Amino acid sequence: MKPLSVVLIGCGGIMNVHAKSLASLRDIARVVACVDVVRERAEEFANRFGCSVYSDPVKAVSNVKPDVALIAVPPNAHGFEEDILEHGVHLFIEKPVAINLEIASRILRKIEKTGVINSVGYMWRYLDVVQLAKKTLSDPRDIGMIYGQYVWAANFPPDHWWLRKAASGGQIVEQVTHTIDLIRYFAGEAASVYARLEKRLSKEEAIDIEDSSIITIRHRSGVSSTVVATWKSVNTMQDTFLRIFASELVVDIVGHQRKAIFYRNNRVEELRSSVDPYFEELKTFFEAVRSGDQSRILSPYSDAYKTLELTIMANESHRLGRMIEV
Repeated sequence: MKPLSVVLIGCGGIMNVHAKSLASLRDIARVVACVDVVRERAEEFANRFGCSVYSDPVKAVSNVKPDVALIAVPPNAHGFEEDILEHGVHLFIEKPVAINLEIASRILRKIEKTGVINSVGYMWRYLDVVQLAKKTLSDPRDIGMIYGQYVWAANFPPDHWWLRKAASGGQIVEQVTHTIDLIRYFAGEAASVYARLEKRLSKEEAIDIEDSSIITIRHRSGVSSTVVATWKSVNTMQDTFLRIFASELVVDIVGHQRKAIFYRNNRVEELRSSVDPYFEELKTFFEAVRSGDQSRILSPYSDAYKTLELTIMANESHRLGRMIEV
């Protein structure tokens, strides 16, 4: 079978990880164009794959007419998806899917109208240990509460887009979205959210995103969850995990370390994942495009939209100083 033709849009950061997966999937998918507003970045990727270079994603898709577009751009750069969907291209989009719900809603409606295969890069869902935990805790009624943590030591220059809320949405929208998405995966949809987000550790005036955050969510299932986050930790203390308290069971999911720990009475079982989640999410997406069957994709755009909504509502809760009904 002929490989799918792929356009890469946004040739930096996480796309380097996807490039490794694409090299292993070259019998299934072939990169035909690389797009980035910084031409040098696009050229670097194009040299790896032997393909053309563009600075405009709409022009690239219009000219190349690919089967698939892989998109990894800053949150405030989304919106062009509406135009490339006119060409029937299937979409894999890195999280978060937009900077606000207005843009995300328009893209979602266009996806639904065109019926293209779509997937969003919430890779932790594809870990085999996460799937085992999901099978074990398939009913939120068995869960009492969930505690999540995203502690990181960022090393960006002060003028980086990530440090501007208008570009990134802040740590909750751009990064802690992974933790909140996984909480939704186990606890179900949110009924309300309350958040306190403070800027206490970063002193640079040019930085306008918060660096110390506590978010409390009440889910429709009755589960309560809390997330603690900072991007201003020290490099010797960076820890990201989810801790699920269930009936006679506590489960830790440590996504970055690709492991889960199952705590039972008198027994602790630590399981390491045998899969690369970045590879699995792309492979699953390409197989869905080939078959036309969306069902095995674990994070379609419509679901990722709900994670974006919850993170934006957390920011709004802080702005208003009160709990927000979702």
